[in-house]
Amino acid sequence: MTTPKEREQNQPAASKILDAAAGKNQSAREYLSMIAESARLLDDIYDGDYPITKKNLLEVLEILAIRIPTNKFYRQHQDFLLSQHLSMYNAWNASNEAEKGDELSKIYAHVWRDSIEELIPVVALLCKGPAHMKHISAIMRKVFMKQLGD
Repeated sequence: MTTPKEREQNQPAASKILDAAAGKNQSAREYLSMIAESARLLDDIYDGDYPITKKNLLEVLEILAIRIPTNKFYRQHQDFLLSQHLSMYNAWNASNEAEKGDELSKIYAHVWRDSIEELIPVVALLCKGPAHMKHISAIMRKVFMKQLGD
């Protein structure tokens, strides 16, 4: 759960990583942006820690039902990316349940909740190959690392 100020501070670094992962592939960059935006909105809905408007609900529906399925990059790699979506969704659900548990469960929840970030090096792989995936992954892990409890 991030504060509005933390979101604003984190945005430039996150945007830079998404740009680097997609390289010159604009549809890949748009895909990553849509995933990030829908994940943020869904997390806000689930946690109830930010006010959600009807416009926000329609926005997430449009992203998930229309914009992602018609995105050129997603359509080109749909079979591969859908498996990643399933994994991200499963890890997020597991994180929400583990958060209710003991200290060890909460440590696992802390890691599982950010499984969505694993999509970034996958996109880097699809755009520019294995070496780029490894490079982006190393940067991403440093930038997105959080203290326990954050």
